[in-house]
Amino acid sequence: MARRVNGNLPEEVTSFVGRRDELATAKRLLPTTRVLTLLGPGGMGKTRLSRQIGQLVSRAFPDGVWLIELADIQDPDLVTLSVAEALNLRDESTAPLPRLTEFLADKRLLLIMDNCEHLIEACAALVGRIIATTPDVRVLATSREVLGIPGEQVMPVPPLTVPAAGEDGDALQLFIERASAANPGFTVTPANRLVLAEICRRLEGMPLALELAALRLRMFTPEQILDRLDDTMGLLSAGPRTAPERQQTIEGAIRWSYDLCTPAEQLLWEQLSVFSGGFDIEAAEAICELGAGSLIVALTGLVDKSVVVLRLDGDTARYSMLEPIRQFAADRLADRGVAQEVRARHREHYRQLAMRGQTAYWTAADVDWFRELSREHANLRAALRSGLEDEPLRTMATVTVLRPFWEHNRFLSEGYRWLTDSLERNPERTAERAKALSSAASLAALLGDRESASRLVTECLELAATLDDSDIMAEVALDQSLLAFAESDRERSLELGRTAIELAATHGQHAIEMDSHAFSFMAAMVLDAPGRTELADRFLELTTASGSHLLGGLALWTVGIDHWRRGELDTAAEFHGRAIEQLALFERCIWLSSAFEGLAWTVSARGDHERAARLLGSAESLQRSTIRLAHTITTEVGDKERKQVQEALGEDAFRAAFGAGANLPLDEAIDYALGRTPAAAEIVVAAAVPKRATRTAMATAAETALLTRRQKDVARLVAAGHSNKKIAADLVISIRTAETHVEHILTKLGLTSRTQLAAWAHEHEL
Repeated sequence: MARRVNGNLPEEVTSFVGRRDELATAKRLLPTTRVLTLLGPGGMGKTRLSRQIGQLVSRAFPDGVWLIELADIQDPDLVTLSVAEALNLRDESTAPLPRLTEFLADKRLLLIMDNCEHLIEACAALVGRIIATTPDVRVLATSREVLGIPGEQVMPVPPLTVPAAGEDGDALQLFIERASAANPGFTVTPANRLVLAEICRRLEGMPLALELAALRLRMFTPEQILDRLDDTMGLLSAGPRTAPERQQTIEGAIRWSYDLCTPAEQLLWEQLSVFSGGFDIEAAEAICELGAGSLIVALTGLVDKSVVVLRLDGDTARYSMLEPIRQFAADRLADRGVAQEVRARHREHYRQLAMRGQTAYWTAADVDWFRELSREHANLRAALRSGLEDEPLRTMATVTVLRPFWEHNRFLSEGYRWLTDSLERNPERTAERAKALSSAASLAALLGDRESASRLVTECLELAATLDDSDIMAEVALDQSLLAFAESDRERSLELGRTAIELAATHGQHAIEMDSHAFSFMAAMVLDAPGRTELADRFLELTTASGSHLLGGLALWTVGIDHWRRGELDTAAEFHGRAIEQLALFERCIWLSSAFEGLAWTVSARGDHERAARLLGSAESLQRSTIRLAHTITTEVGDKERKQVQEALGEDAFRAAFGAGANLPLDEAIDYALGRTPAAAEIVVAAAVPKRATRTAMATAAETALLTRRQKDVARLVAAGHSNKKIAADLVISIRTAETHVEHILTKLGLTSRTQLAAWAHEHEL
């Protein structure tokens, strides 16, 4: 049975109000177009509507509905990477577009690309390419302007319906719901309902304007709000009318909130606009300057006024603003003439975060550093972007220090692009350039771009010789080792790795020494070379002394693999379990799948092939989040081990157990690997995956295999009693297509009626 992917749509905090006509229109249009663009000005509710549409049609997309949020992306080159990242694709190429289209080629999914307008050309090019190279991917875009590509269906998003005399409307319903949430003591009475309706009409049913106005009911009566609203809109309409009318309404509502703020709150609001993806209190204190004003007091006021939204990220309080509110503040900051100064403080704050990696990467501080970098990724991008314009040399050094983040958190393509951009802007022959060349060569080799890696290493060596820079030679030797492995010269790779170890130890370069031990062991493992045990043991000694968790987890894996090779299975299992525990501390660690595979090989050698198959399934589901070179290393050994498990179980039982493991969410997969899953759950899974399928089970599998994935979806809906019209609506297809599917299913199965098909579907547990 096809597994339905839920995608990545977030849960909404507030209720969705109205838009019945728009939802029905979108559901009707999606089956007839590959690209549907929700068009409208900022604050119209396009983002929320797109997510609601995604929820509504999700059953039609067995491979999921996936949200790509572009508001915090300012670089057009990051659009493709952002889509790949949202889909959890392996970062394995310096050219990510072919990898993305290859992955999407056989998928039936919906991509929601939110806030395209500031990246319109890049979004249009990417969507056009996806549509041209995939048969069943649909795109739902939100934008303030059309993409302008062939086949695009544009759906304007109007304001919410405003109440007519004596009636309610969606605008009034939203206003009342948000007002009640802002002020629990607020009640609607016959006396104030007419005033509330007039506010809705005055704000033209614009959702963001209504939500901002509703917040004012904490301080004002409806009558006072209407009076002040008239003043604000009057002032706005008296000025230059260069913006579209509806956009003026939004700006007027935001300006009203701005005018209600204290001078300190206004100043803070403006300076907070430099953040991307949110911020914490420490960052705000480091970057924003209010003179004699209190930042805490001002921030509290902005939160109380719902200009700034507070949310908890674990134990950390983070703050953010809606994009129209942030853009309004950015314009005010530019008018004040201090935007460049604030951006410089922003850049320096996040540069300091990056530079912590010089020691954090290889010590016990690594978990916090990687976690903070992941949380602040959008701010890092903003800082690097402005830094390449204003401080290119310092920014190149920042990008270089971030190499472990790019590598281990599967942002190889992005890191490589930042490094090559930095190198283009800094042609001077400096030590900083030599280090950037080395880091770029490393990422290129990991991405499998041998030509670029070779060119970068050669230039780095020439520059190091010119500068008489011996400190960089250990790093260059490791780059050459990676390149040799990518070129299938395993013996040379191991030799260069050992050279890198010696040079790094001589120069006291702890991170390079540990990295070199890790890679040298992998080369030795593939070669089954002597000295492998010594490499693994020394690697573990180094990481234990430093307290590293990430490199420590990798060291535990190497020791586990070495014990597995020697047939010491209990010890191997122990080390693999410890490796999984440590690597699981990192949200995006590329090596976690390798640890799962190592444990699978170990339990297979013990004879527990069913458990091994499940672990291999879990590892496979993580493979999309690893890198090409890591995948190559484990594949060299893993293909043979997987084949042994498959032969021991038989094809059907292997596929079932493997699928059970692949379907486990990450947390459950980790619990299963570490033996935390209750014994009862183990029995249930085992019973569901018999080692020898019965004749009936085999017959069932054979019969259901006759149907395509889409035909199985149709059969399930027939069994649920749905008409062809309802099936068409649920699956976002035409009624005629639904009818054709039913006819083909009946023919394939030798049935003559929908009743027989429903019985068949229940019998075969579709």
